[in-house]
Amino acid sequence: MRRTIPIVVLSVLSGLAQAQGSNNVECNNFLSFANDPSGTLATFKQNPEAMAWNWFVCLNRQDARQGSYRVWETFKPDDQVYLLKGAEPLPYSSRENLPSQVTQLAQQQGMDPQGLFQFLGNDTPGSPQNGIQQVDGLALKMNPNPPVPPSDKEQLVRFHLMMGEDTFNYIVTNKIYNRDGLAKLTSNLDFPATAWELKTSWFWIGTNQGFKSQLAKDGYYISQAYYVNSTGQYQVGYAALSGMHVINKLTPDWVWTTFENRNNPKYTVTNDSPPKAMTNTTGPTEAAKPVNSSYQQQYPELAQYELIGVQYDHTLPDPKLLANSQLESAFQGTSSCLACHSTAAYSTQKNNFFSFNLDNSGGILYPTSVLPDKDFIGYQKLDYVWSLKRAQWKR
Repeated sequence: MRRTIPIVVLSVLSGLAQAQGSNNVECNNFLSFANDPSGTLATFKQNPEAMAWNWFVCLNRQDARQGSYRVWETFKPDDQVYLLKGAEPLPYSSRENLPSQVTQLAQQQGMDPQGLFQFLGNDTPGSPQNGIQQVDGLALKMNPNPPVPPSDKEQLVRFHLMMGEDTFNYIVTNKIYNRDGLAKLTSNLDFPATAWELKTSWFWIGTNQGFKSQLAKDGYYISQAYYVNSTGQYQVGYAALSGMHVINKLTPDWVWTTFENRNNPKYTVTNDSPPKAMTNTTGPTEAAKPVNSSYQQQYPELAQYELIGVQYDHTLPDPKLLANSQLESAFQGTSSCLACHSTAAYSTQKNNFFSFNLDNSGGILYPTSVLPDKDFIGYQKLDYVWSLKRAQWKR
């Protein structure tokens, strides 16, 4: 049987209050910008950071039709769009059944086998569903010392990608959910203004109730989750949300916002020897700081999360860099969400994706400014959607 999640399409009216101290968020139809993207854009430009928080609040409210889920949890997981054998995905509101091993383990561990589980990747060598490797090929380590419990194996931060309904519909309509579809492209992609994507990062808790309680006290959202380890065994337990990219196409360059929990430096570390606390070097930006304070006071359930910054127009000088310490950990100094995703492109002649690694004798370097059009001769632009790189050949 297929489990179906009814999706409610919510929205933020373009006239919502932006003044600090009066952050009254109206969430009706916010995913479609109240059917008025131009009006929402005008409001957004008055205070991008306040609008970013409005979206974050609305995404974290209980879904009106699926009350046990937050709105963002009704988004379609990317692993259920870009299927391993390149098949057409199930409809947006339908979900693949959980593996039987997951439901059995969940029941044995006193969890809810009928509830929502975040799929946090497959660690087997060569899996296209890898959930720990960042863009630079590295992974973010959990603190080997308290408050993280001791473990006989190095613990790594995991991530998960999701998309909104209009993003999904565009991909399915244009049959680009597999590499076969991308190989047939004859023009650049152009997603609708109401396209949304999310990328989340997670601390693995497993079944450690003490660690779970500690993270809950530090304001982390806790969810049931599972992943496949390097030997192919299912691991089932709980995970804590440490970061979230929230992305939509309100502007031609898309809007890039990122949030993370303020307690992350306690739990994650750098690759230095000895390791140091992992902090965010790109923010919160000066524009984000007062907005963070205002919304954190008004929404105590989200008070430990903070907005790092917003990018939305490549012609604006600031912020040039924007990263999430949980998702772009080791290369924050050369991380620009907008510039990196602007390189999303595919060559139908070579059947490969554009390489956004810049030539640099000192090591890997990523673009912090939009590259010129001449660099993309022979490529079809993918409209900033790098998740398409997860598409598989049909077989």
